[in-house]
Amino acid sequence: MGRELNEGSEFIIPLKNLLGLIGFTTVAVWAYFGVTERITFLEHNQQMISEQVDENYEWISDFEPPSEVQDNIRRVRELELMLKEMEVRLESLSW
Repeated sequence: MGRELNEGSEFIIPLKNLLGLIGFTTVAVWAYFGVTERITFLEHNQQMISEQVDENYEWISDFEPPSEVQDNIRRVRELELMLKEMEVRLESLSW
Protein backbone atom coordinates (compact mmCIF):
# COMPACT_ATOMS: atom_id res chain seq x y z
CA MET A 1 0.00 0.00 0.00
CA GLY A 2 1.74 3.11 1.15
CA ARG A 3 4.71 3.87 3.23
CA GLU A 4 4.34 3.65 6.95
CA LEU A 5 5.77 6.26 9.30
CA ASN A 6 7.91 5.12 12.16
CA GLU A 7 10.97 6.26 14.10
CA GLY A 8 13.28 5.37 11.29
CA SER A 9 11.40 7.33 8.62
CA GLU A 10 13.32 10.15 6.97
CA PHE A 11 11.95 13.30 5.39
CA ILE A 12 13.83 15.29 2.84
CA ILE A 13 13.02 18.99 2.49
CA PRO A 14 14.96 21.45 0.37
CA LEU A 15 16.95 24.02 2.36
CA LYS A 16 15.27 27.02 0.70
CA ASN A 17 11.84 25.64 1.64
CA LEU A 18 12.99 25.10 5.24
CA LEU A 19 14.39 28.65 5.43
CA GLY A 20 11.15 29.96 3.91
CA LEU A 21 9.07 28.17 6.55
CA ILE A 22 11.30 29.50 9.33
CA GLY A 23 11.15 33.03 7.89
CA PHE A 24 7.37 32.88 7.49
CA THR A 25 6.95 31.62 11.05
CA THR A 26 9.22 34.38 12.36
CA VAL A 27 7.31 37.11 10.52
CA ALA A 28 3.95 35.65 11.60
CA VAL A 29 4.98 35.56 15.27
CA TRP A 30 6.41 39.09 15.08
CA ALA A 31 3.20 40.38 13.44
CA TYR A 32 1.01 38.62 16.00
CA PHE A 33 2.84 40.17 18.94
CA GLY A 34 2.91 43.56 17.20
CA VAL A 35 -0.85 43.53 16.70
CA THR A 36 -1.42 42.30 20.26
CA GLU A 37 0.81 45.07 21.61
CA ARG A 38 -1.02 47.71 19.57
CA ILE A 39 -4.43 46.48 20.73
CA THR A 40 -3.26 46.50 24.35
CA PHE A 41 -1.91 50.04 23.95
CA LEU A 42 -5.17 51.27 22.41
CA GLU A 43 -7.25 49.64 25.15
CA HIS A 44 -5.08 51.27 27.80
CA ASN A 45 -5.29 54.63 26.06
CA GLN A 46 -9.09 54.35 25.78
CA GLN A 47 -9.33 53.43 29.47
CA MET A 48 -7.24 56.45 30.49
CA ILE A 49 -9.39 58.78 28.37
CA SER A 50 -12.54 57.25 29.86
CA GLU A 51 -11.23 57.89 33.37
CA GLN A 52 -10.46 61.52 32.48
CA VAL A 53 -13.96 61.98 31.09
CA ASP A 54 -15.46 60.50 34.27
CA GLU A 55 -13.33 62.77 36.45
CA ASN A 56 -14.33 65.83 34.42
CA TYR A 57 -18.00 64.85 34.60
CA GLU A 58 -17.79 64.47 38.37
CA TRP A 59 -16.00 67.80 38.68
CA ILE A 60 -18.63 69.55 36.58
CA SER A 61 -21.61 67.96 38.32
CA ASP A 62 -20.15 68.54 41.82
CA PHE A 63 -18.90 72.06 41.10
CA GLU A 64 -19.98 74.75 43.50
CA PRO A 65 -18.64 78.29 43.28
CA PRO A 66 -16.71 79.62 46.26
CA SER A 67 -18.73 81.29 48.98
CA GLU A 68 -17.44 84.77 48.00
CA VAL A 69 -18.77 84.31 44.48
CA GLN A 70 -22.09 83.02 45.77
CA ASP A 71 -22.35 86.04 48.05
CA ASN A 72 -21.60 88.42 45.17
CA ILE A 73 -24.23 86.75 42.99
CA ARG A 74 -26.79 87.11 45.76
CA ARG A 75 -25.92 90.80 46.23
CA VAL A 76 -26.10 91.51 42.48
CA ARG A 77 -29.49 89.80 42.34
CA GLU A 78 -30.72 91.97 45.22
CA LEU A 79 -29.47 95.07 43.38
CA GLU A 80 -31.28 93.95 40.21
CA LEU A 81 -34.51 93.54 42.15
CA MET A 82 -34.09 96.94 43.79
CA LEU A 83 -33.40 98.54 40.40
CA LYS A 84 -36.48 96.90 38.92
CA GLU A 85 -38.57 98.16 41.82
CA MET A 86 -37.23 101.70 41.29
CA GLU A 87 -38.05 101.51 37.58
CA VAL A 88 -41.60 100.46 38.37
CA ARG A 89 -41.99 103.34 40.83
CA LEU A 90 -40.60 105.85 38.30
CA GLU A 91 -42.99 104.61 35.63
CA SER A 92 -45.92 104.96 37.98
CA LEU A 93 -44.91 108.54 38.85
CA SER A 94 -44.47 109.65 35.27
CA TRP A 95 -48.02 108.65 34.23
